[in-house]
Amino acid sequence: MNRRNLLLLAFAAAVAAQLAVPAWMIAGRELTMRAGKLFKFKTRPVDPVDAFRGRYVWLGLEPGAVMVPDAKKWRTNQKVFAVLGTDSNGFAMVNRLERAMPAGGEASVKVRVLWSDIYKNEVRIGWPGLDRYYMTEKKAPEAEKAYWDHNVRTNRGCHVTVRVRGGSAVIENLFIEDKPVSDWLNENKK
Repeated sequence: MNRRNLLLLAFAAAVAAQLAVPAWMIAGRELTMRAGKLFKFKTRPVDPVDAFRGRYVWLGLEPGAVMVPDAKKWRTNQKVFAVLGTDSNGFAMVNRLERAMPAGGEASVKVRVLWSDIYKNEVRIGWPGLDRYYMTEKKAPEAEKAYWDHNVRTNRGCHVTVRVRGGSAVIENLFIEDKPVSDWLNENKK
């Protein structure tokens, strides 16, 4: 094999590798959307203060705290798995936290420990990747305002549906008053 063919082969391998990584990420998310177990999460308002992150609705998923037997054992920024269940109203709840992905096919999501409260024996958690619902440039500001208007402390009329599979999770839809946000916006145009 001459030098030119070897360089072309190396270039083709580099291009294939660069295309394989995003394709693998997309395929994983699509598989989660198709085969993942569906959970409905309550949301709480979060103030979006960063104008440089693009057009999305900033979400705060509940539960934000999980009761644990010994809060001293959990470290800030530790990545753990929240094993999910469903409450009597059909909303997701965290049954327990695990340091490794649970065996046996229990639905779990990778979360991050924000801090632990040793007096209450609870751990505050963050939901990386589940804090933003992306929309088009035109609809995101309208959706953000509607989300805020319908998710204040006195009126908790918003939730998201999330697909969970193998420790990963993908937001399926954002709901306002039990309607998908795009449908709600179309019905309530000003």
